Amino acid sequence: MAAARPVGVAVVGAGILGLATGYELLRSGADVRVFEAARPGSGQSAGRTRIFRHNHHDPALVALAVEARAAWEGWEERLGVRLLGREGVLLTGPGAEAVAGYLRDAGTPGRLVDAEAAREALPILDPPDAPAVLDELGGSTDVRAAIEALTAALGERLELAEVFAVGAGEPARVETSEGVWEAGRVVLCAGARVLELAAPLGFEIPLRLTLHARVTFPLRDESLAGRLAGLQDGSGSHGETVYAAPHPGEPFYAVGLSGPGSDVPLGHEADTARLVERIVAYTGRALPGLEPEPADVRLCIQSLLPDSPDSFWTWERGRVIAVAGDNLFKFAPVLGERLAGRVTAPDGS
Repeated sequence: MAAARPVGVAVVGAGILGLATGYELLRSGADVRVFEAARPGSGQSAGRTRIFRHNHHDPALVALAVEARAAWEGWEERLGVRLLGREGVLLTGPGAEAVAGYLRDAGTPGRLVDAEAAREALPILDPPDAPAVLDELGGSTDVRAAIEALTAALGERLELAEVFAVGAGEPARVETSEGVWEAGRVVLCAGARVLELAAPLGFEIPLRLTLHARVTFPLRDESLAGRLAGLQDGSGSHGETVYAAPHPGEPFYAVGLSGPGSDVPLGHEADTARLVERIVAYTGRALPGLEPEPADVRLCIQSLLPDSPDSFWTWERGRVIAVAGDNLFKFAPVLGERLAGRVTAPDGS
């Protein structure tokens, strides 16, 4: 039997958070391997775009988003690729005034806007009759560019292997389709698979998995590509609450539902057709600047914790740290840096 191979830190999962953690470990000089069975970024980090937004209703998350934006800009400089748009994000609804205050307090520009200014930021929108704030340093995240740049930076430190089991001993054991590894520390960034891998170690992770739909529509006016703000429409004026974001530099706009009723339990995949119908109907009412027929429908798993759809938690047992949560893409650079620092700290804290 071949001997287990040693590694300082094993990161399980090559979605955006696993790649970020691996990259920050590599930058720190750690001996790291990132394990992924499929194409990097093909799980919960799949897609073409994400909203980068500072606008949260929790001031602590606003402050973390400000920190994360600086970290994204650091990645852009070091990796030599544009990752964040600067188009802004338009938030509509009764919480707009409070969000404007949070943005001001966090030191990032945001301003209340009227319907004319909202239409200027997002000319494809029929602006609702509701308060609105423009998060001026928000924008669309180039998912493809981020995944590709981090994957390239990791190079041979990325192991294309399926992880079957993790042991929390001294050292930790990582059993994969390509062999067995012994690691000083293990970071589970396995998305929906974190339950499967962490449960045998005694972790109790209150994660609820659901299925969500995002629908992409072509722009009627292709000259608007690269000029459109993202959207969080919480007004309800057009019958739904949604989030939406442009494809970076491409004439497409992606729309998804938010809030209660925006997802379906796993095992009820047929119900996603109703989610798509609701998105198409909303788009017809609220976004007349989009073609009414979808160009693409993407289904994705959401991993939701009890307190908030924007929350993320960590658990630790022995030499293993598990991470779970949803809406992590925007925070990935700062969370990856913190996880890397945690597993390489002399006292392991």
